[in-house]
Amino acid sequence: MSEFDDLETEIRKLKERMNKLLNNYSEYKTESMEETEWSPDIDILEDKDYIIVILDIPGISVNDIDTTITGNLLQIKGERKRRASREDENYHFIGRKYGSFNRNIELPTQIDVENIKAVYKDGVLTIKLPKLEKIKSERLRIELT
Repeated sequence: MSEFDDLETEIRKLKERMNKLLNNYSEYKTESMEETEWSPDIDILEDKDYIIVILDIPGISVNDIDTTITGNLLQIKGERKRRASREDENYHFIGRKYGSFNRNIELPTQIDVENIKAVYKDGVLTIKLPKLEKIKSERLRIELT
């Protein structure tokens, strides 16, 4: 076997690997164009007065976000809609997620639901949930009769 034969074999193997890579890319591209359920990045913080929930949800209209609180469960739902594509466009890669999301957060303490503040700015949703003051227990002497 000559060096030329070895080179031909290596080129053939390289072409096979490239074809496999391009086929996998094509499959990925098609799958990623489908709208599915996804989960945004989230931080949950607590200080002495608040539970603070921060979600990164860029590209979503404020009208497409729904937040509710039931008992100690905070639910945040929404949808990132794909913009309409034009006939003269051809996607090479789609890495952003599209479709609906639903985050349920169990809160560690009771919340003052009348004073919740939520702000959606620059693609970041920040919800400040004020904690209810705990009832202070006092020791009382009970008189017996």
